[in-house]
Amino acid sequence: MKYAREVIDLLAAYPDREFRMIQIVRYIAGGRPRNPLEWERIRKGVRRVMLDLQDSGHVTKRSLHAKTGGFSLYSWKPGHLVVENRDGIRDNIAREFAP
Repeated sequence: MKYAREVIDLLAAYPDREFRMIQIVRYIAGGRPRNPLEWERIRKGVRRVMLDLQDSGHVTKRSLHAKTGGFSLYSWKPGHLVVENRDGIRDNIAREFAP
């Protein structure tokens, strides 16, 4: 994935903050993209990264719908692996092996 590192750097730095797609694209482009083709190329690449991160459980998506249209907010899910690992190894404690 071409923009995965940049997306993860931005979202993981602010785990509880929600970002719109335009904010993520502007971060990767370093401000405003030079032309509409570059804008669309970056947006599609970011969208692919976001879909993969959603499938793996790293990112949550919240869609907001309004009368004139809607947009989605993306946020990093902090500590998702910690909770899964804690539940998986809960019964593995040293007291069971010690006399």
